[in-house]
Amino acid sequence: MERAKVIPKSYPSNVLNKNWNQRPCYFKKNSEKFLKAVNEMEVRDDDVWLITLPKCGTTWMQELVWLVLNNFDFESAKQEHLELRSRFLEFDEVLYDGEGSIIKYSTEMKSPRLVKSHLPLPLLPSQLWTKKPKVIYVFRNPKDAIVSFYYHLRNYQITSFLNPTDYAQDFINEDMLTHQHFLHVAEFYALREEPWIYYTSYECMKSDLRSVIQDVCKFLNKNITEAQMQQMLHHLSFEEMKNNSKTNHIWAAQQFSRKFNKEIGDLRFIRKGKVGGYKDDLTAEDINKIDDWMNSELKSHNLILNDLLLQNN
Repeated sequence: MERAKVIPKSYPSNVLNKNWNQRPCYFKKNSEKFLKAVNEMEVRDDDVWLITLPKCGTTWMQELVWLVLNNFDFESAKQEHLELRSRFLEFDEVLYDGEGSIIKYSTEMKSPRLVKSHLPLPLLPSQLWTKKPKVIYVFRNPKDAIVSFYYHLRNYQITSFLNPTDYAQDFINEDMLTHQHFLHVAEFYALREEPWIYYTSYECMKSDLRSVIQDVCKFLNKNITEAQMQQMLHHLSFEEMKNNSKTNHIWAAQQFSRKFNKEIGDLRFIRKGKVGGYKDDLTAEDINKIDDWMNSELKSHNLILNDLLLQNN
């Protein structure tokens, strides 16, 4: 996806006091019409927005939140693809070059809507920071996210990189990706104490899924019984998610296959699901290079990785 620097129509200056004119934003080239439509999109008071960087546990949290919002209707969840129950805001723009209208689909969704996006805060709908609906943000160790994204691109046959090492090197050298990554999380982390924001990490979900489910239920003002909790823990377990055809983005793969006339084999969107799995794919030299990049970026934002991962408590 070829990127370009973009200037948002408006900035969330009412929620974060910073010099927004110096905040770089990048998105797919020639997306001005789409970004304008997003900025002007109507946000409903009972919306729930799930915001993440790619490959940070988005699908896992998406399924969790949809079930909480829909009274733990596991049977309906097993009958319909997740991406049709909960829309990915950028899907049509990224895949179809704006030919589709995911915003139209989102508008037609029944309330309460669960909308997923990887957009940074200033490119999201302006009503998000004026109406302040519920927003859930999930972060993940970038080393795991980078490796996971490499395999995601390889599965879709849209990367020229032969291995995770080459992809990781390109990632940390690519200014538009590098500058987006920690700015993206830094802004939501700064808002984590706001009552309309729930901030967590993939690592928290892996270490104590029960507590995260309880937190999400409390955040969304929903009750959960112990029987429902047991169902959630089973349904959201790694093996169940990996073997669930409705949570592996098969529908999205089918759209990709039709668009580019490519055969996609046994696509398993959910791959390993490990914390620290990057150690299986990256060399010590790779890891050191990524650590140097992360430390530089974190220092520039006055952040600590373990704080972002909520691993210091």
